[in-house]
Amino acid sequence: MTWVAWGCLAAAAGSLPLFTANTYYLYVAASVGLLTIVTSGLNVLVGFTGQMSLGHAGFYAIGAYAAAVLTTRAGWSGWAAILVAILVAALVGAGVAGAALRVTGPYLAMVTIAFGIIVEGILVEWVSVTGGPGGIFNIPKPSLHAFYWVIMGGAAVSLWLVANLRRSAWGRAFLAVKGSDVAAESLGLSAYYVRIMAFTVSAGFAGAAGGLFALLNGYVSPDSFTLQTSILFLLALLFGGEGRVAGPVAGSIALTLLPEFLTSLADFRLILYGGLLMCSIYWLPTGVIGALTRRGDSDRDRDGDGDRDSDRDKDRDREGGGDSGGGAPLLQVEKASLAFGGVAALSEVTLAVPARGIQAVIGPNGAGKTTLLNALSGFYVPDSGGIRLREVPVAGRPPYAIARLGVARTFQTAQVFGDLSVAENVAVGVAGPRLGSVVAALVGAPWTRAAEARLRRRALALLAEAGLTEWAERPADALPAGLRRRLEIVRALARKPRLLLLDEPAAGLAPAEIAELDAYLARLRDTGGPAVVLVEHHMDLVMAVSDHITVLDYGRVIASGTPEAVRTNPAVIEAYLGVSE
Repeated sequence: MTWVAWGCLAAAAGSLPLFTANTYYLYVAASVGLLTIVTSGLNVLVGFTGQMSLGHAGFYAIGAYAAAVLTTRAGWSGWAAILVAILVAALVGAGVAGAALRVTGPYLAMVTIAFGIIVEGILVEWVSVTGGPGGIFNIPKPSLHAFYWVIMGGAAVSLWLVANLRRSAWGRAFLAVKGSDVAAESLGLSAYYVRIMAFTVSAGFAGAAGGLFALLNGYVSPDSFTLQTSILFLLALLFGGEGRVAGPVAGSIALTLLPEFLTSLADFRLILYGGLLMCSIYWLPTGVIGALTRRGDSDRDRDGDGDRDSDRDKDRDREGGGDSGGGAPLLQVEKASLAFGGVAALSEVTLAVPARGIQAVIGPNGAGKTTLLNALSGFYVPDSGGIRLREVPVAGRPPYAIARLGVARTFQTAQVFGDLSVAENVAVGVAGPRLGSVVAALVGAPWTRAAEARLRRRALALLAEAGLTEWAERPADALPAGLRRRLEIVRALARKPRLLLLDEPAAGLAPAEIAELDAYLARLRDTGGPAVVLVEHHMDLVMAVSDHITVLDYGRVIASGTPEAVRTNPAVIEAYLGVSE
């Protein structure tokens, strides 16, 4: 949405009490505000990280009952009760996420449904605290006219917080995990931890809305927090446009006002919601806001990129780059073996990679090259043997932990983060796992904005070195194949790694693009870049840039040496071309 649209929306919401004293209209408008708060938080989970939840009515209920109990039985003020409601809902959300996010997709949806049902059951059965089926009455209820402004202010603050979060390192991390959790982990991000944080933030928003709901109505009962409520939350977000900051507003207005206009269908509300969902999936797959703005417009909120300062760059030098080399190998693979279903993918592979230069790994299709890279980067764990990075055992460590030790990689199929711009993709690499405080990101603290500006400059400088400046603000998935490959390499190098693993970077490239890649890798080697392990089928490229070549066949090392020695090795010729009878 443009600033003009935001201004018109704010003016309409602010002027409503000036034009009507009808409490019904004010209550309906306040309900739009509450739904906006919930769906803004849900947008962080569903829209930013791609995780589905059908149990957010449970967090809404926790916030509502926390506020109700504190105001009626402990005599707390409404403001203090709402703050506690946010904290309690967020803590419960973190706990639920720790268990639920070990599964994804439809399994996660089922787990969250179960959570919502459990909360609803507790509200009914724990009579001494919740009042049972009858709920809690006599909650101190402020004047509707005054409280209307509080709720609308809360909705505005929620949208502002989410917009700040989207522009931060945390927002990019959420979208990176949504786009490719494998690529995100290769940059040092723990996808599991990032999703837990998104779930926690989302639950906190729901708790805030629940606390406001309790004070608005003056009572709470289990009937307000059913599975139907969770479906309403999710449908409002999807209808408005998940992943768009303005999506919750559009969805909340539509899903609150439509049932009011169709009061005769009140008994068929679930059927109405289901029909809306089917129609929106078919005709509005990106929601109302997505249809209005189109993908790649200013609604992407690309106001900045970054999250690191110069001191942290020094820390990254110690973590990743800055290796002075020395005589000892940077990476040692010692008799590593790995089998899948009894088929040996790697068989006692031994490999030593020096601290500088390009080490190529070649072999026929199915020789185990990508399997070796997956073992080196933590995506596979060898059945036997060892892998050591600067004498530190890394076999069995998760990918993000190995990445934090200074290993970066690319993939056979370029893994770019399609919901981020080209510059933001590189910014994810520059930031790595150092995301800062999520609270500071939400409020847009001044120091985070300054760090964002510095990180953006760093990302743009890296893009300039790679010749990608003109693409910086374009969506990453709009890049042609060759530039996607280059972006992936730049993003990996942004981590300042000690070791860079390249998995068929020339695959699918035109001859001119392969020549550019050749020059880029040679320049990287000649300017003191990281050690490179290159898996590639284009022999001209391999022979031109490699310092040493290891050849695999059926998971075994059959040759190792200089390019010239490997080129004339009979075993290599046989593996590639076969021998005549």
